[in-house]
Amino acid sequence: MAENISVESNGESHKRMMDFSRLADISPDAIYHYDIDRRQLVFYNDRIHHLMGISAEKGSIFAWKDVQQWIHPDDRTAVQGSFRGDIEAGRDRGQNVFRIVLPDGSIRWLCNLWIWTECPPGKSSGIIQGFLRDQTEIHTADSQLIQSKQKAPIGSYIVQDRVFRYVNPEFARITGYSEAELIGRQSLSIVHEDYREYVQQKAVAMLRGKQDMPYLFCARDKFGGIRWALETVTSIELGGKRGTLGYFMDITELRQAQDHLSSLGLMIGIISHSLKGCLVGVDAGIYLVESGFYRNIPARIEEGLDVFKLMIERIRRLVQDILYYSKERKPERIVTDVWQFARNVANTMETRIRAANIQFKTDLERESGRVCVDVERLRAAMINILENAMEACIDDPAPREHVIEFSASVRDSDLVFEIADNGPGIDPSDIQKVFQLFYSSKGRRGTGIGLFMTRQVIQEHGGTIHVESTPGNGSRFIVTIPLNPEKPIATDTGMPNQPGQKPEGSISMP
Repeated sequence: MAENISVESNGESHKRMMDFSRLADISPDAIYHYDIDRRQLVFYNDRIHHLMGISAEKGSIFAWKDVQQWIHPDDRTAVQGSFRGDIEAGRDRGQNVFRIVLPDGSIRWLCNLWIWTECPPGKSSGIIQGFLRDQTEIHTADSQLIQSKQKAPIGSYIVQDRVFRYVNPEFARITGYSEAELIGRQSLSIVHEDYREYVQQKAVAMLRGKQDMPYLFCARDKFGGIRWALETVTSIELGGKRGTLGYFMDITELRQAQDHLSSLGLMIGIISHSLKGCLVGVDAGIYLVESGFYRNIPARIEEGLDVFKLMIERIRRLVQDILYYSKERKPERIVTDVWQFARNVANTMETRIRAANIQFKTDLERESGRVCVDVERLRAAMINILENAMEACIDDPAPREHVIEFSASVRDSDLVFEIADNGPGIDPSDIQKVFQLFYSSKGRRGTGIGLFMTRQVIQEHGGTIHVESTPGNGSRFIVTIPLNPEKPIATDTGMPNQPGQKPEGSISMP
């Protein structure tokens, strides 16, 4: 009876092996059994022949020395060592990737998943049961993707746990750091300190699918230089953990071109203000000459001719300025009496402001001393602020008596101008934008250049401009100019936010 049971059990075992063999032959993976002690493939399906590019009779036994010939020479030691090393370490399963060399010399990448099964005593110490899967296409695609990133004209990087895990050569070139210096570095460390919250906010919005447009920000390279970048990010998985893939386009040269354009706008604004003043002077000269002839007053004629000479000189200097502004230059400062400068600005605007039925109040300290400034450029900047205040009052729908206040005083070692109005005020969300190039709250009536060039002129003098406003209660612009600046402060471009102007809101990066 016992013998019959044994025979039946062996028969069932043989049947299971036959069923397994048939199932293995239709598997998309190559299946094998490897006897560690005998160093032989004791079972394999037909898929092995295809992967290895060999032909052999079914059931042939391959020794390790035969198998070893198929494996790439650089991978042989690692493949053999992975079996024994994992088993000796107490692991009964593992995975590795290796290359094989086909008879025609081409390379194929295989992923090997295996498990170790102990055999009964006296048979063998164990059998490796494994599955081989062709990953050549996947590996080739990955390699091509990596090569594409390496050669891409746009910087790319991967951030995980807030530090760089990968950077391509272009990103390293833009930032000035080497790959080794960037890997493991905090990702926000290259972002200008005044833009970090802004970048966090925009990146999180893009990762959450709430924004699809690239965002613009200011970065610092290794040497402290300013770089302007357009960036997009997307979520990826790296090593089983969430990461961020970013594309970083350097548009610094474009921003420099914008700077040249803004300089052109600044020149046009200055020319326009100066030319209007000259035309007013010409009108006054014509009046004096004509009235002198009609009334036979030679002194008035002489006065009119003097006005003409003065205007001709101004126009001559204006033409010189046009040629001069076509090239980059520093402000031409001259020592000027503060009160006379402020009085001249006030006189230029007073008639226009009062003609608009707006009160104009001035508070100008007569003994304010002297300051070294580029008179024409600073005068045009101050007039632009006054014109904006006037237009705000004109556009205000509120039925109130509008007032513009203009003051000039010396505080410590600074010349301080304040221009205030009781117009409609500025919305809090727009305060950070008023000095941006091409931004205008006036719709099609505004160019978006005026306050931008105003701030640029003030910064060229080493000064600052600040705005305070409450919707419905008007605005106040405060301009501070050092009386004796050691050197001009470099200007910045105004998009999307300026250093010192924090972006609204803050969201932590994932």
